[in-house]
Amino acid sequence: MSSVSDAIADLAARRGLDPGVDIPPEPPFDPVEWRTATYTAILDREIPKTFAGAAVTDPAILRWATGHLADPAGAPWLLLTGNTGVGKTHQAYGVLRLLVLGAAQANRRCRWRFVTHPEMNAELRPKPDDSHTSALGVYLEADLLVLDDVGAGKSTDWTLDSLIRLVDHRWSHRMPTIYTTNLDADQLGQTVGDRVLSRLADGTVVALSGRDRRWMRGPS
Repeated sequence: MSSVSDAIADLAARRGLDPGVDIPPEPPFDPVEWRTATYTAILDREIPKTFAGAAVTDPAILRWATGHLADPAGAPWLLLTGNTGVGKTHQAYGVLRLLVLGAAQANRRCRWRFVTHPEMNAELRPKPDDSHTSALGVYLEADLLVLDDVGAGKSTDWTLDSLIRLVDHRWSHRMPTIYTTNLDADQLGQTVGDRVLSRLADGTVVALSGRDRRWMRGPS
């Protein structure tokens, strides 16, 4: 009776394989490499083309991001203010990519969401299928949330109450959140209320200035 090794060699020969050639072992699984590649692919797919090359260029935002990556709980919130077109959304996408890939390098999970306030309001408005009742959950529990254009669009008592719940929940639990708004403090307080305004301001506030970048680019 042939040995097991002889049987294996015979089977390999019949399949056109050379049993004398060593098959290199699979490289060890690298969770950081896997997470970085996965998050990069998701970011590239989900960030709109207009902001595909967005990067943090403002020094104050970069300082906040660096501090946040070193101690997420110590610097959880960032509020970007400024007139329309000064680059708030561009900077927000840039810092989002920086934080998501920073989490990957630290081998930390990062379930992120980017939504405008008007888009969230649309999701929260009552619908026949009751989908609005669970719409807020993904924003409450996201590891990193960007809420763009706070105070823009029309709100109802229900959507305003939902905003209060969202901001208060993430503030209470020190969950990483980036907000942007075109409104000044007085306008924002009148639009979303002093309770929300107080929590938005209880973090790093960066005011961006300048002319509307879209007008400055001129015709293409």
